[in-house]
Amino acid sequence: MLIEKTEDLRKVVDKALKAEAVALDTEFVWERTFYPDLGLIQLGIERECYLIDPLAVEDMSAFGELLSSPHVTKILHDALQDLTILKRAAGAAPVKIFDTRAAYGFCSDSSILSLAALIEKTIGIELSKSETRTNWLQRPLTSDQIDYACDDVKYMCEIRRLTIEKCRENGTLTWLEEDMSRYDNPDIYLEVDPMDYFRKIKGANRLKADQLAVLQHLAAWREETAREKNRPRGHILHNNALLDLSWKTPEALFELKKISKMHPNAIDKYGETILKIIKNALNQPGSKYPEVLDTRFNKKLSERTDAALEKINEKAVTINIDPALLCNKKELRAFLESNCTDVSSPLGSGWRQEFISDLDL
Repeated sequence: MLIEKTEDLRKVVDKALKAEAVALDTEFVWERTFYPDLGLIQLGIERECYLIDPLAVEDMSAFGELLSSPHVTKILHDALQDLTILKRAAGAAPVKIFDTRAAYGFCSDSSILSLAALIEKTIGIELSKSETRTNWLQRPLTSDQIDYACDDVKYMCEIRRLTIEKCRENGTLTWLEEDMSRYDNPDIYLEVDPMDYFRKIKGANRLKADQLAVLQHLAAWREETAREKNRPRGHILHNNALLDLSWKTPEALFELKKISKMHPNAIDKYGETILKIIKNALNQPGSKYPEVLDTRFNKKLSERTDAALEKINEKAVTINIDPALLCNKKELRAFLESNCTDVSSPLGSGWRQEFISDLDL
């Protein structure tokens, strides 16, 4: 059933609010914009499927009620990206979430299954993959698009029940419930602070403190500009250009022509602004420069990390959970470097701390 009117959405949401759990998914296009263009929302109540058209429904506030209801479990696969998109569309913070991708890792050796693979593995149904690259903004939707979209939520309630039962048998249900509660934290849906984005740029760790300060301010400006114009970051300025600008710190417009990946149109649009940002970043007190990461190879720490990872993997196998749920290698290394005292680490509290307590890392 395709929902295109506000009043019809209200009726479906009222029905969903009476259910113990519902399934949600999104279809979107994300090619030439900063934010994904939401094309469709799938809502499943058991095997009943409703397709909500966000391009047609004028008021999405009813859906926001469902998203933020503490009485109805919302089931999604690999939930964070979809929830971030839905939060923006509905203007409501998600709570009471069940992520089937992560959840399955608490009763098996893998939490990295695609939804299609998970459905085939748990209930033996093979989904069609015919519409994986379709345009979800086109209208009218084809019958193939509708069938494909419905399949993404049709079996989720069953998968949740099966996973919970397997986790109960596995003795990991409380761990699963603890991990699912993290989706109730509104902070995980916040956008990255523009002034922190520079750390995500590959190659930032090779810069000196003053160059890193330039990168920090240029990356923050690009982030704000991309959001404001709703354009991909690379359409404003390529990462390679940011790194080259930070390395060479040009002072005049003609010097910008020598910068890697610096398009002439970008020089015309943003050249003066870029030069001003560079100058201001370099003129600030050195005490305000960001901390340079220590990238020197530490053989002893690397060996200790590898040994700890092996212990984690061995224990995870014995209790039938996916070791990837614990942490990644970078997080493990940082935790060991803190002498296992960093409470902000995933390993520093909760079930993960319980898991490693007898491993002598």
